[in-house]
Amino acid sequence: MRTQILRRAVLGALLSLPLSAQTFHGPTTYVSPADSPFPLGGGGFVLEDFEDGLLNSPGVTAPLGFVTSTHYGASLTDSVDSDDGVINGTCANGDSYYGNTAIVRFQFNALALGGLPRKAGLVWTDGGPNATVTFEAFDGSGVSLGTVVATGQGDNTYFNTTAEDRFYGVEYSGGISEIKISHTFGGLEVDHLQYELPCPTAAATTYCTAKTSSIGCVPSIGLQGCPSASSPTPCYVTCSQVISNKSGLLFYGFASAGAPFQGGFLCVAPPTHRTALQTSGGNPPPDDCSGQFSFDFNAHIQSGIDTNLVPGATVFAQYWYRDPASPSTTGLSNGVSFGVGP
Repeated sequence: MRTQILRRAVLGALLSLPLSAQTFHGPTTYVSPADSPFPLGGGGFVLEDFEDGLLNSPGVTAPLGFVTSTHYGASLTDSVDSDDGVINGTCANGDSYYGNTAIVRFQFNALALGGLPRKAGLVWTDGGPNATVTFEAFDGSGVSLGTVVATGQGDNTYFNTTAEDRFYGVEYSGGISEIKISHTFGGLEVDHLQYELPCPTAAATTYCTAKTSSIGCVPSIGLQGCPSASSPTPCYVTCSQVISNKSGLLFYGFASAGAPFQGGFLCVAPPTHRTALQTSGGNPPPDDCSGQFSFDFNAHIQSGIDTNLVPGATVFAQYWYRDPASPSTTGLSNGVSFGVGP
């Protein structure tokens, strides 16, 4: 996995226009990533080429099919031309993904990705001669965004030829939950699954040092999701390894710190903003380290309560909670920083 056409083809109709406009791409000739309509080399995209024999890209699963080399020999594996290091009309040493029911579906997990991709596509690399191919995409509710249908696709061999390879893709601002491709004849192989990461530059960075609690818990802050001023998908600032059943809150600011504070370290420079009190939950008494906090920061951003939380802002956050047996009677997590996206 890397995180970085058709004879007599007839483009079919684009069907249905739910919610907001979508744009379909293809079928177009594809021999290398340079042929993608998406900016794969600019960061923010995943390119899954299956060359390690696995489908192991983040946040995507395929309920139908398998990586071709896991079931068939190299002679029956039809990869994108460039995957063997040279563009020469064949690819005998590459890998692909095989649809054992002549259908391949790739499904995207919004929770794992922090949202749904707005651009996604794949390359049809092999099937029966003169097959009819249908590419379809679905929104976050599972509603079809439409189809592209092409006829006359496929040559007369299953052995590593690449001139027939075609790219199919879609763009949809509301988020894509699934892309599906099927055809009418022969075994179906695809390659170069590619999709946009919802928040490629907003990955959380943890910093500073957490205060060990009176019972030995070391609270750990984190981020689950994509901080966004507009996304309907939640983004949670979390904290685990907290003393059970204690009140606490998240506070944040716009600069980091590391000054001694209440027996630990203040990781956020003043002025800071406090969120509402929460309860850590966890196991019933006696106290242990099963408590945890979670705060939907996207809901906070989009509430408008803090006008500084705009796209491009960098946030620094830390959890504070009650620790009655500590000399200061308080506990502190480490810090997390992240950028706010559009």
